[in-house]
Amino acid sequence: MTTINVPIQIRFADVDMAGHVHNAVHLHWFETARMALQERFIPAEHDWREQGSIPARNEVDYRMPIRLNDRIEVHARCGTIGNKSFDILYSIHRMGGDVPGICAEGRSVLVCFNYIQNRSVPLPGPWRLALEQLINE
Repeated sequence: MTTINVPIQIRFADVDMAGHVHNAVHLHWFETARMALQERFIPAEHDWREQGSIPARNEVDYRMPIRLNDRIEVHARCGTIGNKSFDILYSIHRMGGDVPGICAEGRSVLVCFNYIQNRSVPLPGPWRLALEQLINE
């Protein structure tokens, strides 16, 4: 199973008054990893209006606080593949430091969507093949 690993630079603006990364920032990091994963099977010149995706669900399970000077990576991989949707599974890892390990885990359900027609569409065949390959690698 192919996992994409994306190093993340924690910005001062990501940290809240409690001294750790604000909970909403995790979704931005998941999106960064999701885009890196999608670059594996969606070309840069792709027309997202006709054949795009839209998040139907985002989940985050927080395991450990992340602080400003932590060195972290977000890992993303494909989960379930449906007729019109697919899941991306995430984990945020603290690399080294006093307490290395998983800081958060999450999942996004992405529905294939035609923004011109304003409706969901079947998962494009090339996407399905690429996602299946990512799962089977």
